[in-house]
Amino acid sequence: MSLVRHRAAISVGLTFAVILAVLAAAGFYAWERQQAAESALADIEPRYARLLGLQQSDVPLKKAVLGAFEGLRRWAYPADQDPGKAGNDVQQRARRAAEVGGMNIVSSQILPPRMEGGLEQIPVSLTVEGNVQGLQATLANLTGDRPAIFIDTLSVRAIDKGDLKQPQQVSANLVVLSLRMQP
Repeated sequence: MSLVRHRAAISVGLTFAVILAVLAAAGFYAWERQQAAESALADIEPRYARLLGLQQSDVPLKKAVLGAFEGLRRWAYPADQDPGKAGNDVQQRARRAAEVGGMNIVSSQILPPRMEGGLEQIPVSLTVEGNVQGLQATLANLTGDRPAIFIDTLSVRAIDKGDLKQPQQVSANLVVLSLRMQP
């Protein structure tokens, strides 16, 4: 009988308990989602800061890239130049450097181009004979031209003339190369 008397109070109490349990579950869910969101923001924050830094340094980076590209244009043939013409030019410049250095040109040949690092290498094989000072002058003459000529390989051997009073003669096989940008 006491249950019937307190039935209204028990109903109201259970209703409040269910409502309180639902509110507690919703609060716990909201707190859990808020913690997950804070964790995700903490993970993203360094990346976001880097992106902002990149955006702020956009103009200096573009200037640096353009400067590097301009520097590369001084060192390499442009992409619109025919590889055959570039090879002929490298061969003529290498032959001229050898002649100015006082070397006799035995042979020269344009080798097939090869790709490396986004640039086309245009190699030229050159065989020259002369004295050591002439070889030194030839190598020095190769350094000043633009687009640059690089020495890929160099092999030197002495030529025995049989006369010790004559200056030492050498035969040098060298492969020089120049670069051509790719489109």
